[in-house]
Amino acid sequence: MRALPTRHAKIVVFCLIGALILSSKRVAVAAEGASSNYFPGSYGTVAVATPPTVGWTYLNYNLFYAADADRAVLQGQLNVDLDTSAYFNMSSGIYAFEGSVLGGRFAMGVTLPLGYAGLESQLVSPTATRAVDDSETGLGDMLLLPASLYWNDGNWYFNVYELIVAPTGKYDVNDNINIGRNYWSFDTVFAVTNLDMTTGRDFSLVAGYMINTENHATDYRTGHELHVDVMFNQFLSEAFALGLRGYFYQQVTGDSGSGAILGDFKGESYGIGPSFLWMPKWGGGKFSVTGNWLHDLHATDRVKGDYAVVTLAWQFGVSGN
Repeated sequence: MRALPTRHAKIVVFCLIGALILSSKRVAVAAEGASSNYFPGSYGTVAVATPPTVGWTYLNYNLFYAADADRAVLQGQLNVDLDTSAYFNMSSGIYAFEGSVLGGRFAMGVTLPLGYAGLESQLVSPTATRAVDDSETGLGDMLLLPASLYWNDGNWYFNVYELIVAPTGKYDVNDNINIGRNYWSFDTVFAVTNLDMTTGRDFSLVAGYMINTENHATDYRTGHELHVDVMFNQFLSEAFALGLRGYFYQQVTGDSGSGAILGDFKGESYGIGPSFLWMPKWGGGKFSVTGNWLHDLHATDRVKGDYAVVTLAWQFGVSGN
């Protein structure tokens, strides 16, 4: 394969820049102890640590998931035999600045999510068990990217950023299901990419450590979380790439608070699946589409299912390189 043109090498990132501002909006349908603000597959697909071109990029994410769990605490109550599904449409804007900060490129961003979530389960109370079949649509929890830094050394690219998930979504402890999670999350993330322009091969790894605050409505605090996403991609042409990705999730500390009626409930899961990147010629190098699907191979004390992310990206207002 001939070397990728510089223009295309830069565009590789545009569809995934939001991976730098999207730590994944995980819907709160399977309880605080069985899911979280980490959404597998939402940290990018191709060359995730390469620096964005100076200026604005807009990204539109479409996140889908369907999963189940044997048991989970939801709104402070025990649910069993859960089946959940969700769709989120997320609008993200990121701005990369000219100049150098700590020897690298600096960027900031914000994400606004709108979502739908559905739940079927059995709600267990001290006196009876009743069936739950409910859904909710509304504003989700916003994601803030106050700082993201990128560095480059030959074929190696590095990125460090802090992601904040703000509890802006609708939450009512008396509802069966909620779009928001009602607590803050702080995700410190490191990404590395090796991109060979001659062979068109990309290997990327993204690792994050997420700290959560307490949900005061339920006196439940989700423990600290470690997550790792790994991606391998091969460009088949200058405009199209196919890849394979996997993820690993481990809750490092247990859940706590009087609302954690199942104890520390430490979650663990991992999965694998395919991905793609398409940069159509009619987009003039400023539009791209990426997608990935992940299937859980294993899950303990966490929902188990399938996750899909399709991202549309537009670059505009570029002021430099």
